[in-house]
Amino acid sequence: MTLKEQLDQINEAGFARMPKQIATILLDGIDEITTSDLKKNATKVGEKINNATLIDINGDRKQISDFMQRDYLVLNFYRGGWCPYCNMELRAYEQLITRFNDLNTSIVAISAEIPDNNTRTFDKNNLSFPVLSDVDAKFMKSLGIVFTLNDDLKREYSNFGIDLKQFHGNLNFELPVPGVYVVNKNFEVVFKHLEENYMTRFEPTQLLNILKEQTKQIVTIKEK
Repeated sequence: MTLKEQLDQINEAGFARMPKQIATILLDGIDEITTSDLKKNATKVGEKINNATLIDINGDRKQISDFMQRDYLVLNFYRGGWCPYCNMELRAYEQLITRFNDLNTSIVAISAEIPDNNTRTFDKNNLSFPVLSDVDAKFMKSLGIVFTLNDDLKREYSNFGIDLKQFHGNLNFELPVPGVYVVNKNFEVVFKHLEENYMTRFEPTQLLNILKEQTKQIVTIKEK
Protein backbone atom coordinates (compact mmCIF):
# COMPACT_ATOMS: atom_id res chain seq x y z
CA MET A 1 0.00 0.00 0.00
CA THR A 2 1.37 3.43 -0.94
CA LEU A 3 1.71 6.24 1.57
CA LYS A 4 -1.12 8.07 -0.21
CA GLU A 5 -3.45 5.11 0.17
CA GLN A 6 -2.66 4.88 3.88
CA LEU A 7 -3.25 8.60 4.37
CA ASP A 8 -6.52 8.44 2.45
CA GLN A 9 -7.74 5.77 4.86
CA ILE A 10 -6.97 8.03 7.83
CA ASN A 11 -8.78 10.94 6.19
CA GLU A 12 -11.89 8.93 5.41
CA ALA A 13 -12.11 7.49 8.90
CA GLY A 14 -11.33 10.77 10.63
CA PHE A 15 -13.70 13.03 8.74
CA ALA A 16 -16.49 10.45 8.84
CA ARG A 17 -16.78 10.83 12.62
CA MET A 18 -15.76 14.48 12.91
CA PRO A 19 -18.40 17.20 13.52
CA LYS A 20 -18.87 19.32 10.41
CA GLN A 21 -18.00 22.54 12.22
CA ILE A 22 -14.59 21.21 13.28
CA ALA A 23 -13.88 19.77 9.82
CA THR A 24 -14.65 23.18 8.32
CA ILE A 25 -12.18 24.90 10.65
CA LEU A 26 -9.43 22.44 9.75
CA LEU A 27 -10.06 22.76 6.03
CA ASP A 28 -10.29 26.56 6.25
CA GLY A 29 -6.91 26.53 7.95
CA ILE A 30 -5.45 24.64 5.00
CA ASP A 31 -7.04 27.12 2.58
CA GLU A 32 -5.53 30.00 4.55
CA ILE A 33 -2.03 28.61 4.01
CA THR A 34 -2.70 27.72 0.37
CA THR A 35 -3.80 31.27 -0.48
CA SER A 36 -0.82 32.82 1.30
CA ASP A 37 2.58 33.41 -0.32
CA LEU A 38 4.30 30.85 1.91
CA LYS A 39 5.02 28.31 -0.79
CA LYS A 40 6.00 31.00 -3.27
CA ASN A 41 8.45 32.67 -0.89
CA ALA A 42 10.03 29.54 0.62
CA THR A 43 13.64 28.65 -0.18
CA LYS A 44 13.81 27.35 -3.74
CA VAL A 45 15.74 24.77 -5.72
CA GLY A 46 19.16 26.18 -6.57
CA GLU A 47 19.34 28.29 -3.40
CA LYS A 48 21.45 27.37 -0.40
CA ILE A 49 20.38 26.60 3.14
CA ASN A 50 22.35 27.69 6.19
CA ASN A 51 24.34 25.30 8.36
CA ALA A 52 21.74 25.46 11.10
CA THR A 53 22.28 24.22 14.64
CA LEU A 54 19.69 21.69 15.82
CA ILE A 55 19.35 19.44 18.87
CA ASP A 56 19.23 15.65 18.71
CA ILE A 57 17.22 13.34 20.97
CA ASN A 58 20.17 13.15 23.40
CA GLY A 59 20.13 16.91 23.87
CA ASP A 60 23.35 17.40 21.87
CA ARG A 61 23.77 20.33 19.52
CA LYS A 62 24.28 19.29 15.91
CA GLN A 63 24.81 21.20 12.70
CA ILE A 64 23.43 20.25 9.31
CA SER A 65 27.01 19.61 8.21
CA ASP A 66 27.24 16.78 10.76
CA PHE A 67 24.87 14.77 8.56
CA MET A 68 26.49 15.58 5.21
CA GLN A 69 28.66 12.49 4.84
CA ARG A 70 26.84 11.30 1.72
CA ASP A 71 26.08 12.92 -1.64
CA TYR A 72 22.60 13.99 -0.57
CA LEU A 73 20.73 14.77 2.61
CA VAL A 74 16.94 14.56 2.85
CA LEU A 75 15.48 17.05 5.32
CA ASN A 76 12.00 15.89 6.29
CA PHE A 77 10.11 18.63 8.12
CA TYR A 78 7.18 17.28 10.10
CA ARG A 79 4.57 18.90 12.34
CA GLY A 80 5.02 16.76 15.44
CA GLY A 81 4.79 13.34 16.99
CA TRP A 82 1.11 14.00 17.73
CA CYS A 83 0.34 14.11 13.98
CA PRO A 84 -0.75 10.70 12.61
CA TYR A 85 0.05 11.78 9.06
CA CYS A 86 3.60 12.67 10.06
CA ASN A 87 4.15 9.38 11.88
CA MET A 88 2.94 7.45 8.88
CA GLU A 89 5.26 9.40 6.59
CA LEU A 90 8.26 8.86 8.88
CA ARG A 91 7.58 5.12 8.95
CA ALA A 92 7.35 5.07 5.16
CA TYR A 93 10.84 6.60 4.94
CA GLU A 94 12.16 4.13 7.49
CA GLN A 95 10.86 1.22 5.41
CA LEU A 96 12.89 2.52 2.46
CA ILE A 97 16.01 3.57 4.37
CA THR A 98 18.22 0.93 2.74
CA ARG A 99 17.22 2.10 -0.73
CA PHE A 100 18.04 5.71 0.18
CA ASN A 101 21.41 4.60 1.57
CA ASP A 102 22.09 2.72 -1.66
CA LEU A 103 21.73 6.06 -3.45
CA ASN A 104 24.30 7.59 -1.09
CA THR A 105 21.57 9.60 0.61
CA SER A 106 20.97 10.27 4.30
CA ILE A 107 17.73 11.29 5.99
CA VAL A 108 17.00 13.48 9.00
CA ALA A 109 13.59 14.41 10.40
CA ILE A 110 13.09 17.88 11.87
CA SER A 111 10.31 19.38 13.98
CA ALA A 112 9.91 22.33 16.34
CA GLU A 113 9.23 19.97 19.25
CA ILE A 114 11.51 19.72 22.26
CA PRO A 115 13.96 16.76 22.32
CA ASP A 116 11.91 14.70 24.80
CA ASN A 117 8.98 14.64 22.40
CA ASN A 118 11.25 13.82 19.48
CA THR A 119 12.63 10.90 21.47
CA ARG A 120 9.11 9.49 21.76
CA THR A 121 8.59 9.97 18.02
CA PHE A 122 11.88 8.21 17.32
CA ASP A 123 11.04 5.28 19.59
CA LYS A 124 7.40 4.69 18.69
CA ASN A 125 8.15 4.66 14.97
CA ASN A 126 11.29 2.50 15.33
CA LEU A 127 13.34 4.98 13.35
CA SER A 128 17.01 4.57 12.51
CA PHE A 129 17.61 8.07 11.11
CA PRO A 130 18.12 11.16 13.32
CA VAL A 131 15.16 13.11 14.67
CA LEU A 132 16.12 16.71 15.42
CA SER A 133 14.66 19.67 17.30
CA ASP A 134 14.59 23.09 15.65
CA VAL A 135 14.26 25.32 18.71
CA ASP A 136 11.63 28.04 18.17
CA ALA A 137 11.53 26.89 14.51
CA LYS A 138 14.46 29.19 13.69
CA PHE A 139 15.82 27.02 10.87
CA MET A 140 12.37 26.43 9.40
CA LYS A 141 11.67 30.16 9.52
CA SER A 142 14.88 30.78 7.57
CA LEU A 143 13.45 28.50 4.88
CA GLY A 144 10.10 30.29 4.98
CA ILE A 145 7.99 27.20 5.70
CA VAL A 146 6.42 28.23 9.03
CA PHE A 147 2.93 29.57 9.71
CA THR A 148 1.09 30.62 12.87
CA LEU A 149 -2.15 28.93 13.88
CA ASN A 150 -5.20 31.17 13.82
CA ASP A 151 -7.43 31.41 16.90
CA ASP A 152 -9.92 28.81 15.67
CA LEU A 153 -7.15 26.29 15.07
CA LYS A 154 -5.56 27.02 18.45
CA ARG A 155 -8.88 26.20 20.11
CA GLU A 156 -9.50 23.00 18.17
CA TYR A 157 -5.94 21.76 18.59
CA SER A 158 -6.35 22.29 22.33
CA ASN A 159 -9.64 20.39 22.24
CA PHE A 160 -7.82 17.52 20.51
CA GLY A 161 -5.29 17.48 23.35
CA ILE A 162 -2.50 18.95 21.22
CA ASP A 163 -0.65 21.27 23.62
CA LEU A 164 1.81 23.09 21.38
CA LYS A 165 3.00 25.22 24.30
CA GLN A 166 4.25 22.10 26.02
CA PHE A 167 5.43 20.33 22.87
CA HIS A 168 7.44 23.34 21.63
CA GLY A 169 8.42 24.93 24.91
CA ASN A 170 7.15 28.34 23.80
CA LEU A 171 3.96 30.34 23.21
CA ASN A 172 4.41 30.86 19.46
CA PHE A 173 1.80 28.40 18.10
CA GLU A 174 3.92 27.93 14.99
CA LEU A 175 4.08 24.90 12.74
CA PRO A 176 5.89 24.07 9.52
CA VAL A 177 4.03 23.01 6.45
CA PRO A 178 5.13 19.40 5.94
CA GLY A 179 7.99 19.45 3.50
CA VAL A 180 10.94 17.64 2.01
CA TYR A 181 14.15 19.39 1.02
CA VAL A 182 17.05 17.53 -0.55
CA VAL A 183 20.44 19.24 -0.37
CA ASN A 184 23.88 18.35 -1.67
CA LYS A 185 27.24 18.71 0.08
CA ASN A 186 27.37 22.37 -0.94
CA PHE A 187 24.14 23.01 1.00
CA GLU A 188 22.39 23.65 -2.31
CA VAL A 189 18.75 22.62 -2.64
CA VAL A 190 18.38 20.11 -5.47
CA PHE A 191 14.75 19.21 -4.74
CA LYS A 192 11.91 20.49 -2.59
CA HIS A 193 8.27 19.65 -2.03
CA LEU A 194 5.95 21.50 0.36
CA GLU A 195 2.43 20.44 1.32
CA GLU A 196 0.01 23.15 2.41
CA ASN A 197 -2.47 20.32 2.96
CA TYR A 198 -0.91 18.36 5.83
CA MET A 199 -3.18 15.39 5.05
CA THR A 200 -1.23 14.63 1.86
CA ARG A 201 2.50 13.91 1.43
CA PHE A 202 5.03 13.36 -1.32
CA GLU A 203 5.60 9.67 -2.00
CA PRO A 204 9.05 8.54 -0.76
CA THR A 205 9.24 6.14 -3.72
CA GLN A 206 8.92 9.13 -6.07
CA LEU A 207 11.77 10.81 -4.26
CA LEU A 208 13.87 7.67 -4.74
CA ASN A 209 13.28 7.90 -8.49
CA ILE A 210 14.35 11.56 -8.50
CA LEU A 211 17.49 10.73 -6.54
CA LYS A 212 18.34 7.95 -8.99
CA GLU A 213 18.43 10.53 -11.78
CA GLN A 214 20.55 12.88 -9.66
CA THR A 215 22.95 10.06 -8.90
CA LYS A 216 23.29 9.23 -12.59
CA GLN A 217 24.28 12.85 -13.24
CA ILE A 218 26.94 12.71 -10.52
CA VAL A 219 28.37 9.48 -11.93
CA THR A 220 28.47 11.01 -15.43
CA ILE A 221 30.30 14.08 -14.16
CA LYS A 222 32.84 11.97 -12.23
CA GLU A 223 33.48 9.79 -15.28
CA LYS A 224 34.26 12.87 -17.36
